[in-house]
Amino acid sequence: GTGEVREAIAGKFRRENGLNYMADDIVVANGAKQIIFNALMATLESGDEAILPAPYFVSYPEMVKLLGGTPVVVECPETTGFRLTPALLEKAITPRTKWLFLNTPGNPSGAVYSEADLKALGTVLAKHPQVLILSDEIYEHILFDGREFVSFGKACPGHKDRTLIVNGVSKSYAMTGWRVGYAAGPAPLIKAMSTIQSQS
Repeated sequence: GTGEVREAIAGKFRRENGLNYMADDIVVANGAKQIIFNALMATLESGDEAILPAPYFVSYPEMVKLLGGTPVVVECPETTGFRLTPALLEKAITPRTKWLFLNTPGNPSGAVYSEADLKALGTVLAKHPQVLILSDEIYEHILFDGREFVSFGKACPGHKDRTLIVNGVSKSYAMTGWRVGYAAGPAPLIKAMSTIQSQS
């Protein structure tokens, strides 16, 4: 992404999500799916685990497997609103856990995590500093029934140094064919992803 585009995205995060990122903390790619793929390419080693709360977007486990990781599927039943709970998260984490995927509002369930939900998950994650958090927030503006969106980054600012906030223009702005995805995250990860992007 050009400097101007990354500055605009940083402004969006400040204005809409209450997140303070600079242009150098932003990476742009050909859609949010490539953002996620590049993040996994930059970090996953054989046998690393990625926790996927189910129901989940169909491409998540395939990208993890393609890059040598192991998907760990956690069934989130209707009784929890199809949301991951702290107890389910704690049970799923192992010494091999590299990533936790969160998707709010969720595809395909429509599940929306409240700020309290996210803070509760953040409390569990505080005990497991090896776990990176991928917060897929591409549906942030598609909300119904008076629900409100809160970014994981806003709810859990203490985890900023290991959180990747993923977003894009295809859903909120009906710009699917433009293939514009973007993310904000810690400088080492963003640098690694940018290097992968420039070589692809």
